[in-house]
Amino acid sequence: MVPMSGEGAGAAVPGEPGGKRNSLGLGVSGLYLALYLHYGFFAFLPLWLKSTGASPEEIGILLAIPLVLRLLTVAPFSAFVGRRGWVRSAIAYTSLASAAIVLLLLGGPDHAGRVVIVIFFSILWDQIPVLTDAYAVMAVRSRSLDFGRLRVWGSIAVVASNAAAGWAIGVFGIKMLPLMVATLLLAPALVAFALPADRKLAGQGETQGGRWRDLIGDRGLILAMVAASLIMGSHGVLTSFGAIQWTAQGISTTTIGLLQALAVAAEILAFWFGARLLGPRDPRLLICAGAIAGALRWAIMATSPGLPVLIAAQLLNGITATGTILGIMLVIATRVPTHLSATAQGMNAVLLGVVLALATAGSGRLWSHGLDVAYLAMAVLALLGALCAWPGRTGATGRIDTDELSATGAE
Repeated sequence: MVPMSGEGAGAAVPGEPGGKRNSLGLGVSGLYLALYLHYGFFAFLPLWLKSTGASPEEIGILLAIPLVLRLLTVAPFSAFVGRRGWVRSAIAYTSLASAAIVLLLLGGPDHAGRVVIVIFFSILWDQIPVLTDAYAVMAVRSRSLDFGRLRVWGSIAVVASNAAAGWAIGVFGIKMLPLMVATLLLAPALVAFALPADRKLAGQGETQGGRWRDLIGDRGLILAMVAASLIMGSHGVLTSFGAIQWTAQGISTTTIGLLQALAVAAEILAFWFGARLLGPRDPRLLICAGAIAGALRWAIMATSPGLPVLIAAQLLNGITATGTILGIMLVIATRVPTHLSATAQGMNAVLLGVVLALATAGSGRLWSHGLDVAYLAMAVLALLGALCAWPGRTGATGRIDTDELSATGAE
């Protein structure tokens, strides 16, 4: 097993120059920073569509297209490029292609044109965050890096992007949104081209062997993915109705913004320290911690807490979201051979997408039965995640066997 955290996270890999290892860590951190810089601008997409004359019905359809296509395209594409060692290159070229397609929106397309552009953009753009995670996991596995301290720069970029987006749109106008997004999409491509190719991250014997069906047959891996999806899906009610709930309690929009920023700040701290606090223990414990914290968080939210308690509940986001994300990434890093990392990330993204879509769609019906019913249902969903991820379900020891998949023959 490659040491993922604790003392091992900082140890150099035998035969690996420390400068190259540090350079790779900086490069992957920069990739996450570059990737997430445009996320804050996406929040203004409905406003841009409205400015073009799109109806509310069309806006709803256009925003739903990526959710559907993600389930159909991400897993096959990630498996394809992962098996061929093209993850790094695919990040760069899909970023460039996404930027080019977004620019087409500046031409003022009609309804049919907007649908076509969104379809092609979704197919390409949806691959980028999944492949970025896959590349990061390969880097973590091959160079004993700390995933949390790489991924944290994505959260920092989201904060910066949210702060910059409103200012930029105020200065340049909403009509320029596609140009802003396209410009920012050049950043991950430029960083990706500067990173080592996939084959330089794979250890000896890790460039072949193993099939995607081996991943499906790995009960521990699949249960961890299911658990992470259930816990992340349990955020559906808060995501859909949190601001509505807080407004009804008389909380100002400024305070709501600060509450959301507080949750992101908790994510940043958790990413920075999470892997080192885990130490050599089973990363599934992080997923279980996320589940238990999630159940507690939703039970608190069901009571319509006042602001002081609400602040504490928002701080739990560092465990419910970050603990879960960090946990599943470390499970993949320690359980899956390097060349199947992208395949595993694609499977995880599809499973997460299905659960998130169902939870988000169901949150409206749950909300109609009352705030307490909605949040308690989410608490149950989170606890189901703990049952799936509990290490005792898939083995007596806390260590995960990383040799199971590598031993199988190539397809």
